[in-house]
Order: sequence, then C-alpha cells, then structure tokens
Amino acid sequence: MPSLLDAIQQRYACRQFVAGQIVSASELRVVREAGRLAPSAFGLEPWRFISVTDATERAAIARACYDQPAAATAAAFIVIVALVDALDPDSDYVRARFEAEARGQDTASIYESYRALHHAEDVSAWARGQCNFAAAHMLLQAAHLGLGSCPIGGFDETALRAALGISSGEPPALAIALGRCAYAAPPRIRKGFD
Repeated sequence: MPSLLDAIQQRYACRQFVAGQIVSASELRVVREAGRLAPSAFGLEPWRFISVTDATERAAIARACYDQPAAATAAAFIVIVALVDALDPDSDYVRARFEAEARGQDTASIYESYRALHHAEDVSAWARGQCNFAAAHMLLQAAHLGLGSCPIGGFDETALRAALGISSGEPPALAIALGRCAYAAPPRIRKGFD
C-alpha cells in the first residue's frame, strides 16, 4: 500500500502540461476535498476554492500569472482566495466557525485569543498564509491522483481578481495549475537534516 511519503516523494512543480489532456470534474472534486479537510488556526478555514476549466477563463488566469509556462499550459486551476472580509471577530462567519470548533463548549477563550491576534496581526497576510495549509493538502492529493501541479504565487492580483470576478475582500492567495505533466519527475534535490 502506498504511503503518504510516497505521494510526497512523487510531488513536484510541473512547469509544462500536456495540451488537450483534461482534469476531470471528479479529480477536481477530490483535490478540493483535500483542501477542505486541511487544518487552520482557530478552525476558521479562511479560504474559498475556485475551480476553473473553461479555456477563456484559463487564458485570463494565465495572463494574470504573467503567462508562466505552468499557467499557460494548465488544463485546470484551483485558485485559493482568502476570506479576509469575513474575519472580523464579530462577523457571522467567525461566530459560526467558533461554535463549530468549540463543539458545544464555551467559545470565550477562543474569542479572547482570536481578538488578540486580529488586533496585533495584518489579517490579510495572516489569512493568505493560512491558505497554504489547504494548498499543501491539494498538491499532495493531486500527486496521489497522478496529476501534475504547480503552485503559483506570482500574479497580478488586480488582473486575477478581475478574471475570477471576486472582490478585494477575497484576495487570491495562490493559484494551483493542474494537468498531466509533459515530462517525468526530475530527481529530487533536497537538503538534509542539520
């Protein structure tokens, strides 16, 4: 039986995808589910996932990603957006998430800690960082399915928001390009433990 480490070993950033090879709706659903199950601080899950397979929309996303080869050749994207506007401590979203996280227990201590964080941190940067947990799960799930993937953090945010039709209150954190990789996995080069 393959182990999680096998999927981790198989995962690499694919920079060129095979033209005409689709990513199926069921594959996208499984990759998104892996992201949904990712951990997040305070159980807030401060993200939303947008799947894109339409050729015109993919081209707009590729342009927003400076036409990087992985973006220009991707068969699909999952764009992770940070739910920044929803993260006010008194919002309905935060209240619902804390009630779910507390599992029927008192939420006062969660609120106290979160209010301190919300006051002290750049919430937009914090939320975007949280989205990386979901991205890591998605990238590993894609590898497990035999899909190539490339996380893209370099993009024109204004152009990407326009391509996706999202507000400034939901800034994109990362675009994950997906498809069938056009080349075999390169040898792994990783530093050892210190």
